[in-house]
Amino acid sequence: MKFLLIILALFVLSCAGTKKDVEKNVAGGTSEETNTLASSNVVPVVGRDGHNVTAVAFNNPNSYISSMEHGEKFSAAVAFDISVWLKIDSLPQKSGTPHNLIGKFSDASAIVPSEFSLAIVNGACGTEEAAFAFFFEDGSSNVDCGQALLSNKTIQAGKWIYVQAKWDGRYLTLYQDGVAVAKEERISAAMPYSRLPVYLGKSQVHFAIDGISFNTEAL
Repeated sequence: MKFLLIILALFVLSCAGTKKDVEKNVAGGTSEETNTLASSNVVPVVGRDGHNVTAVAFNNPNSYISSMEHGEKFSAAVAFDISVWLKIDSLPQKSGTPHNLIGKFSDASAIVPSEFSLAIVNGACGTEEAAFAFFFEDGSSNVDCGQALLSNKTIQAGKWIYVQAKWDGRYLTLYQDGVAVAKEERISAAMPYSRLPVYLGKSQVHFAIDGISFNTEAL
Protein backbone atom coordinates (compact mmCIF):
# COMPACT_ATOMS: atom_id res chain seq x y z
CA MET A 1 0.00 0.00 0.00
CA LYS A 2 2.80 2.44 0.87
CA PHE A 3 4.50 1.74 -2.46
CA LEU A 4 1.25 2.36 -4.34
CA LEU A 5 0.81 5.69 -2.59
CA ILE A 6 4.34 6.70 -3.58
CA ILE A 7 3.54 5.98 -7.22
CA LEU A 8 0.28 7.88 -7.03
CA ALA A 9 1.92 10.82 -5.29
CA LEU A 10 4.20 11.27 -8.31
CA PHE A 11 1.26 12.28 -10.46
CA VAL A 12 -0.04 15.70 -9.43
CA LEU A 13 -2.09 17.10 -12.30
CA SER A 14 -3.70 20.50 -12.74
CA CYS A 15 -5.80 21.09 -15.88
CA ALA A 16 -7.00 24.59 -16.71
CA GLY A 17 -9.82 24.61 -19.30
CA THR A 18 -11.26 27.55 -21.16
CA LYS A 19 -14.58 27.23 -19.32
CA LYS A 20 -13.49 26.10 -15.87
CA ASP A 21 -10.45 25.13 -13.83
CA VAL A 22 -10.11 21.57 -12.61
CA GLU A 23 -7.47 20.33 -10.18
CA LYS A 24 -6.78 16.69 -9.43
CA ASN A 25 -4.35 15.31 -6.92
CA VAL A 26 -4.03 11.64 -7.76
CA ALA A 27 -2.32 10.93 -4.46
CA GLY A 28 -5.80 11.15 -2.98
CA GLY A 29 -7.47 10.06 -6.18
CA THR A 30 -10.52 8.00 -6.93
CA SER A 31 -10.49 4.32 -7.88
CA GLU A 32 -11.09 5.38 -11.47
CA GLU A 33 -7.88 7.41 -11.43
CA THR A 34 -5.80 4.77 -9.67
CA ASN A 35 -6.96 2.09 -12.09
CA THR A 36 -5.40 4.04 -14.95
CA LEU A 37 -1.90 3.61 -13.48
CA ALA A 38 0.37 0.70 -14.31
CA SER A 39 3.94 0.07 -13.20
CA SER A 40 6.73 -2.46 -13.53
CA ASN A 41 10.16 -2.85 -11.93
CA VAL A 42 10.16 0.50 -10.15
CA VAL A 43 11.63 0.82 -6.65
CA PRO A 44 10.74 3.34 -3.90
CA VAL A 45 13.77 5.39 -2.83
CA VAL A 46 14.65 8.38 -0.66
CA GLY A 47 13.63 11.60 -2.38
CA ARG A 48 15.24 14.98 -2.81
CA ASP A 49 14.89 15.92 0.88
CA GLY A 50 17.42 13.18 1.70
CA HIS A 51 15.26 11.66 4.43
CA ASN A 52 11.86 10.46 3.24
CA VAL A 53 10.95 7.80 0.68
CA THR A 54 9.04 10.01 -1.75
CA ALA A 55 10.71 9.05 -5.04
CA VAL A 56 10.87 6.01 -7.30
CA ALA A 57 13.85 4.63 -9.18
CA PHE A 58 13.93 3.19 -12.70
CA ASN A 59 16.88 0.81 -12.90
CA ASN A 60 16.41 -1.08 -16.17
CA PRO A 61 14.72 -0.76 -19.60
CA ASN A 62 11.68 -2.63 -18.28
CA SER A 63 11.11 -0.10 -15.51
CA TYR A 64 8.14 2.15 -16.13
CA ILE A 65 5.03 3.82 -14.78
CA SER A 66 2.26 4.60 -17.25
CA SER A 67 -1.01 6.49 -16.99
CA MET A 68 -3.74 6.61 -19.61
CA GLU A 69 -5.61 9.16 -17.50
CA HIS A 70 -2.76 11.64 -17.68
CA GLY A 71 -2.02 10.90 -21.31
CA GLU A 72 -5.52 11.97 -22.29
CA LYS A 73 -5.07 15.33 -20.56
CA PHE A 74 -2.51 16.38 -23.19
CA SER A 75 -4.90 15.72 -26.10
CA ALA A 76 -5.96 18.98 -27.74
CA ALA A 77 -3.97 20.98 -25.19
CA VAL A 78 -3.13 24.54 -26.22
CA ALA A 79 -0.47 24.90 -23.50
CA PHE A 80 1.30 22.74 -20.93
CA ASP A 81 3.84 22.80 -18.13
CA ILE A 82 5.74 19.67 -17.10
CA SER A 83 7.94 19.96 -14.02
CA VAL A 84 9.88 17.25 -12.20
CA TRP A 85 12.84 16.55 -9.95
CA LEU A 86 15.27 14.07 -11.54
CA LYS A 87 18.36 12.31 -10.26
CA ILE A 88 20.37 10.61 -12.99
CA ASP A 89 22.33 7.84 -11.30
CA SER A 90 24.64 7.23 -14.25
CA LEU A 91 24.92 9.07 -17.55
CA PRO A 92 24.22 6.97 -20.65
CA GLN A 93 26.92 5.99 -23.12
CA LYS A 94 26.90 7.69 -26.52
CA SER A 95 24.06 6.44 -28.67
CA GLY A 96 21.92 7.59 -31.55
CA THR A 97 18.78 6.89 -29.51
CA PRO A 98 17.21 9.31 -27.01
CA HIS A 99 16.57 7.93 -23.53
CA ASN A 100 13.02 8.73 -22.45
CA LEU A 101 12.29 10.00 -18.95
CA ILE A 102 8.70 11.20 -19.47
CA GLY A 103 6.82 10.81 -22.75
CA LYS A 104 3.72 9.76 -24.69
CA PHE A 105 4.10 6.54 -26.69
CA SER A 106 1.94 4.78 -29.25
CA ASP A 107 3.05 1.31 -28.16
CA ALA A 108 4.47 -0.21 -24.99
CA SER A 109 7.36 -1.69 -27.00
CA ALA A 110 8.20 1.51 -28.90
CA ILE A 111 11.50 3.31 -28.24
CA VAL A 112 10.54 6.55 -29.98
CA PRO A 113 7.78 8.73 -28.47
CA SER A 114 4.76 9.65 -30.57
CA GLU A 115 3.97 13.12 -29.25
CA PHE A 116 6.49 14.37 -26.70
CA SER A 117 9.37 13.19 -24.58
CA LEU A 118 11.57 14.71 -21.91
CA ALA A 119 14.69 12.68 -22.52
CA ILE A 120 18.46 12.47 -22.21
CA VAL A 121 20.55 12.47 -25.35
CA ASN A 122 24.24 11.67 -25.64
CA GLY A 123 25.44 11.48 -29.22
CA ALA A 124 21.93 11.76 -30.65
CA CYS A 125 20.86 14.99 -32.39
CA GLY A 126 24.49 16.11 -32.70
CA THR A 127 25.22 16.23 -28.96
CA GLU A 128 28.77 15.63 -27.74
CA GLU A 129 27.84 14.95 -24.11
CA ALA A 130 24.77 13.99 -22.11
CA ALA A 131 22.08 16.68 -22.02
CA PHE A 132 18.37 17.01 -21.43
CA ALA A 133 16.18 17.33 -24.50
CA PHE A 134 12.49 17.86 -25.06
CA PHE A 135 10.99 16.31 -28.20
CA PHE A 136 7.69 17.87 -29.20
CA GLU A 137 5.50 16.85 -32.14
CA ASP A 138 2.78 19.42 -32.76
CA GLY A 139 0.86 17.50 -35.40
CA SER A 140 2.93 18.64 -38.38
CA SER A 141 5.61 15.94 -38.39
CA ASN A 142 7.01 12.92 -36.59
CA VAL A 143 9.07 13.22 -33.43
CA ASP A 144 12.71 13.50 -34.50
CA CYS A 145 15.81 15.64 -33.90
CA GLY A 146 14.27 18.44 -35.91
CA GLN A 147 11.59 18.64 -33.22
CA ALA A 148 14.04 18.50 -30.30
CA LEU A 149 14.79 21.34 -27.90
CA LEU A 150 18.31 20.70 -26.54
CA SER A 151 19.63 21.99 -23.21
CA ASN A 152 22.90 23.92 -23.28
CA LYS A 153 23.72 22.86 -19.72
CA THR A 154 25.48 19.67 -18.67
CA ILE A 155 23.97 17.03 -16.38
CA GLN A 156 25.58 16.15 -13.06
CA ALA A 157 25.06 12.51 -12.20
CA GLY A 158 23.87 11.67 -8.70
CA LYS A 159 22.42 15.14 -8.05
CA TRP A 160 18.75 16.12 -7.89
CA ILE A 161 17.94 18.48 -10.79
CA TYR A 162 14.72 20.43 -11.28
CA VAL A 163 13.60 20.30 -14.92
CA GLN A 164 10.65 22.06 -16.55
CA ALA A 165 9.27 22.03 -20.09
CA LYS A 166 6.74 24.78 -20.84
CA TRP A 167 4.73 25.47 -23.97
CA ASP A 168 2.42 28.50 -24.12
CA GLY A 169 1.06 27.82 -27.60
CA ARG A 170 3.80 29.85 -29.22
CA TYR A 171 7.09 29.26 -27.42
CA LEU A 172 8.54 26.01 -26.09
CA THR A 173 11.03 26.56 -23.25
CA LEU A 174 13.22 24.11 -21.36
CA TYR A 175 14.41 25.02 -17.85
CA GLN A 176 17.09 23.41 -15.72
CA ASP A 177 17.22 24.38 -12.02
CA GLY A 178 15.11 27.44 -12.73
CA VAL A 179 17.22 28.73 -15.63
CA ALA A 180 16.01 28.73 -19.23
CA VAL A 181 18.46 26.53 -21.14
CA ALA A 182 16.66 26.42 -24.51
CA LYS A 183 13.75 28.21 -26.19
CA GLU A 184 12.17 27.98 -29.64
CA GLU A 185 9.05 29.24 -31.34
CA ARG A 186 6.55 26.39 -31.76
CA ILE A 187 3.25 27.79 -33.00
CA SER A 188 0.36 25.36 -33.09
CA ALA A 189 -3.38 25.58 -32.46
CA ALA A 190 -3.31 22.54 -30.18
CA MET A 191 -1.58 19.22 -29.60
CA PRO A 192 -2.91 16.31 -31.65
CA TYR A 193 -5.82 14.38 -30.15
CA SER A 194 -4.96 10.91 -28.90
CA ARG A 195 -5.58 8.52 -26.03
CA LEU A 196 -1.95 7.46 -25.68
CA PRO A 197 -0.57 6.96 -22.16
CA VAL A 198 2.17 8.98 -20.52
CA TYR A 199 5.16 6.80 -19.65
CA LEU A 200 7.84 7.42 -17.06
CA GLY A 201 10.90 5.33 -17.79
CA LYS A 202 11.18 2.89 -20.72
CA SER A 203 14.86 3.74 -21.27
CA GLN A 204 18.43 2.59 -20.70
CA VAL A 205 19.03 5.36 -18.14
CA HIS A 206 19.10 4.57 -14.42
CA PHE A 207 17.32 7.46 -12.73
CA ALA A 208 14.90 8.52 -10.00
CA ILE A 209 11.87 10.82 -10.12
CA ASP A 210 10.33 12.94 -7.38
CA GLY A 211 7.68 15.67 -7.27
CA ILE A 212 6.36 15.44 -10.82
CA SER A 213 3.46 17.66 -11.94
CA PHE A 214 1.58 18.21 -15.20
CA ASN A 215 -0.43 21.33 -15.98
CA THR A 216 -2.39 21.56 -19.22
CA GLU A 217 -4.71 24.06 -20.80
CA ALA A 218 -7.18 22.41 -23.16
CA LEU A 219 -9.46 23.64 -25.91
